[in-house]
Amino acid sequence: MRFLLYLNLGAIVWLAGALVQLYEGAPLPWVDPAAGETAAIVEAETPPGSSSVPDAARPVAPLSLEQIMALQLPLPNPERAAEPLPATPALRRLVFLTEGDYPPFNYRENDGDLAGFDIELARALCDRLQAECGFTLRPWHDLVPALKRGEGDAVIASMLIPVPGRESPAADDNVVFTASYYSTPGHFAARRNAVPPAATASALAGRRIAVQAGSVHQAFALTRFPNATLVPFASVERARQALAEGDVDLVFADRNALLRWTSGEGRDCCRLVGPNYAAPSFFGEGAGIALRAEDEALRNRMNDALSALVADGTYARISARYFSASIY
Repeated sequence: MRFLLYLNLGAIVWLAGALVQLYEGAPLPWVDPAAGETAAIVEAETPPGSSSVPDAARPVAPLSLEQIMALQLPLPNPERAAEPLPATPALRRLVFLTEGDYPPFNYRENDGDLAGFDIELARALCDRLQAECGFTLRPWHDLVPALKRGEGDAVIASMLIPVPGRESPAADDNVVFTASYYSTPGHFAARRNAVPPAATASALAGRRIAVQAGSVHQAFALTRFPNATLVPFASVERARQALAEGDVDLVFADRNALLRWTSGEGRDCCRLVGPNYAAPSFFGEGAGIALRAEDEALRNRMNDALSALVADGTYARISARYFSASIY
């Protein structure tokens, strides 16, 4: 038994020595020396006087350990090769809730298709977010409840961002808003052939200013222009008509509504004058897109997408289709 042990140990030592010879470029002991005839044959075929040696006959330097390791490529795994490649994730579908009855922001055309500034902006946001876009109509009073019930991902319906003193809809801990996607300041309009007064309290003293009765615009004008003569009307349409007919000197109302009017029906009679009056406690911080509070990440992505649309001019192109000036 001890003899066999010594015999095996000797064989292992002999084999290890042979492998060392192979690594150093020497022929193995059991390789037939006649194999060296290959070099002799190649050398015989070399033209006389030529000192070049064919590459096949040149002695090859032994590979370094690093080179040997670099050549060790992983063997293919048949089981893994049979596995299907992971499918490309499907684009997210974003469903916007809207009213569909508030032109020019969201409304139905004669063929029933949804149109308007809100709708076009929502589609542009979907494109930017690489999402499929969908719309679901709900009455105004049911937009936020439908959002909270999970019937849509967001509300885009010219909904004002709630601020203290101007909460419509009411602030809700379960609902968050994006940054404003359009502003809603107050503004004056005057007749085209009139020279408008300066937008100061003293310059407007005694001027007849049409306003919608009970509106935030009437409340703001009472505070900001106390010496003006405010003429309240039942609707903003009636106030604009009074200006067109010359019954008042100015009308004070929502800037966006006046832009729409002076680029359409009131184009020939009237124009916007003076600055924007942006007072959040009266006119809010603008219109925002409402989302569920747990969708904070989606809100952040929408804010980034909106900024990108403004930066690349997409927003301005959409706005120009509905308004004579930017409403951002």
